[in-house]
Amino acid sequence: MLPSRSKRYVGLDGEIVRLELAANWQLVLVALLVLGLLAAIFPRKTLVDQLYAQKTLDDLTLSYVENLYRTNPQNADAALLLARTQSTDVDIRQVESLVLELTQTGDLRQRNEARSMLLRAYAMAYDRSTDTAESKHIRSQFEIVAKSAQSDELPEPLARRFGEQAFKLNLPRLGLAFYKKLPLGQSADSMERMGDLALSVGQNEDAAEYYLLARERASTVDESRRLFQLGIRTLMAGNLYARAMQVAHAKLGDLAEDRLTLRFLARTALAAGDPTAAADYARTLVFK
Repeated sequence: MLPSRSKRYVGLDGEIVRLELAANWQLVLVALLVLGLLAAIFPRKTLVDQLYAQKTLDDLTLSYVENLYRTNPQNADAALLLARTQSTDVDIRQVESLVLELTQTGDLRQRNEARSMLLRAYAMAYDRSTDTAESKHIRSQFEIVAKSAQSDELPEPLARRFGEQAFKLNLPRLGLAFYKKLPLGQSADSMERMGDLALSVGQNEDAAEYYLLARERASTVDESRRLFQLGIRTLMAGNLYARAMQVAHAKLGDLAEDRLTLRFLARTALAAGDPTAAADYARTLVFK
């Protein structure tokens, strides 16, 4: 008869039979239960949202994010959170390596997060750059990122920042495209500012349209007349003579009996090479 387990020796009494505390399937089940419990206590979306809400990451959280990215470089949110700390250091190449690809491959939230971080990094780096080659790189990369963003729905602050930075980098047409994404206010001033921006990049037809929209919101006859004439002059300045006459006739509205406007249109029609229209406006002016 073999002695009790505690008194047996391997080699003398034969191999000690290992006690089985749990089967393999039971261990797997326990692991799944623990993972499920952790997921319930710390939902991934909630955790990510909380991390995004933090303006800065403390050392412990940063270490967690770095380890998360190290174990899974394809984790888009980990890359974005890590890039947030890098973008304040203006390490362009590092930020680009982390999030540039996400401007194309992530979901809409991730794409806009990546664009926002790159935009901030580019703006800071461009302001500090004294290297012509570096400045050209920043301008070129900004243009690529900005053009990819044009087809997406952007939060208003992000669209405004893209527009401002585009004008700053001497990319006015691109800047205007982003300003067009902004919800326009109902004031004549906001419409006129958009017209000025369009005119600054040679978009005369767009500028005229904004001036005429501003005219519809004018509070006085003098302001309405000024904006109407500004819209028509803008089309004339762009050599869009036929279009100017067409728009003038269609948009005359409550200025149809305004003597100053009729006199302006008679002179403008002559300049546009349309003597028939000039005669009509002059005749109306005489009879009025």
